[in-house]
Amino acid sequence: MIIDKLQEFRQQVYRFLGNGRDAIFDLMDAVLTSPSV
Repeated sequence: MIIDKLQEFRQQVYRFLGNGRDAIFDLMDAVLTSPSV
């Protein structure tokens, strides 16, 4: 299912980002869900 693929992708990206992954992930979430950047 598509949701499973998206969750797997998100987990892989999270592991790839390294030490600053929490901050980077929060920033990416904010940018991707904001109506205007």
